[in-house]
Amino acid sequence: MTPYISDISRRLIAVASLIFCITANFGSTADPPRPTPRPGTLAAYAQRMSLDRSNLADSDGRVILTNDSVAGLAAGGSITLGTVKKAKRNKPNRAADNAERSRWQAAHSKQREVIADLERRRARLELEIDQINSLSLTAKTMVRLEKSEAKLHLLNRDIAAERAELARIVRNARRRGAEPGWFR
Repeated sequence: MTPYISDISRRLIAVASLIFCITANFGSTADPPRPTPRPGTLAAYAQRMSLDRSNLADSDGRVILTNDSVAGLAAGGSITLGTVKKAKRNKPNRAADNAERSRWQAAHSKQREVIADLERRRARLELEIDQINSLSLTAKTMVRLEKSEAKLHLLNRDIAAERAELARIVRNARRRGAEPGWFR
């Protein structure tokens, strides 16, 4: 006589064994994975350089940084000063900045007007569709309804394209140095 194991019991056993396998891999004492530093990072530099550990190393050769050990190093250490060259930034001409701002704001405003006009047309078309829906169902009203819905679909597509154009205008303006407050 074989014991009866339900489908749910089999699934529970499978899930439990899967969880056991996953957790067993995390608990292994094998070498943990070490991230590979990107070239030009501090970690890449530290791999090439060897530091003097004589002041901090314990008997095992490990370096353990504590507040006391860092304070001891700071008391007997020296600081090497270097110079930093600042990149010179040319400040834009105020008149050119205002002209640029006016140009981008005008383009943004014009595009917003195009979108507002299309949205007004969509609102009128939606009202027309509602009126057609309230009429009695005849072949003539069905044709009018289909035409109006097709126009609405095209209008929605045009609105989406014009909004994408507005986003492109703002994106290009930001690349040229536009500040966030210019388009509010």
